Amino acid sequence: MILEDTRQQEKKHEVKHQYFRSAGIHWNRTALYCGDYTLPADQSICIDTKKDIAELIGDIQVKQMPKKEVKDKVYEICKNERISFALADEIYHAICDDDADRFAEKDINEICYKYALSESIIASFQALYVKRHGFFHRGLKRAQNSGIRLYILVENGDGVTCIDDLSHWHNPRLDTMINSNQMIGFWGNGKPRYKKVQKYPYAATGEWLAKACLTMEEKYGCKFLFCKPEESGSKILELLGVSPN
Repeated sequence: MILEDTRQQEKKHEVKHQYFRSAGIHWNRTALYCGDYTLPADQSICIDTKKDIAELIGDIQVKQMPKKEVKDKVYEICKNERISFALADEIYHAICDDDADRFAEKDINEICYKYALSESIIASFQALYVKRHGFFHRGLKRAQNSGIRLYILVENGDGVTCIDDLSHWHNPRLDTMINSNQMIGFWGNGKPRYKKVQKYPYAATGEWLAKACLTMEEKYGCKFLFCKPEESGSKILELLGVSPN
């Protein structure tokens, strides 16, 4: 028996599920503390899967909720709940200050418990922390602060098997061209001709992505691994130390 996080969409992981069935492995869907797969009795190892390299990029480049918006929201909640502005400021800093050397989620909880705030209010503040930093960052911090060995397993059909391969990966978005507003003449049929420009000029490069992964490995103690989609099921079992039946 292994555990699968409920955020994994059921019908989008059939390749893994088919492998688990063939290997005699049962899985139970439940909300996991971090990652997508772990063991019921020993969650010291967790695996976070990415369906492709594009999903990894999206997690790393998550758009953060601006600090001003976080502050406004915190103060709005506190005003509605008649919570002091001093406490609101304390909660705001717990959410937004650098969390490299602290456990922000724990700090938020401790402040809220100290002043006997309701669970729904605590959940609202925790949600703001996620909006500020992103789910991926929260998972990395949870694993780091809880002594969990976290593997990020990136499925791909691009032939990337390691971070070194990733550094040479070419992002197809860099090849996507569209017409700009700059007209440079006319086609033979009389229609205007426009200059072509890159649709995603700031798309992540393989070199940048590889450096980002190495930085996160050093900073959070996680490990990035890569495999073909059809290899994901067996790789998950291998990392969890589970032998197919």
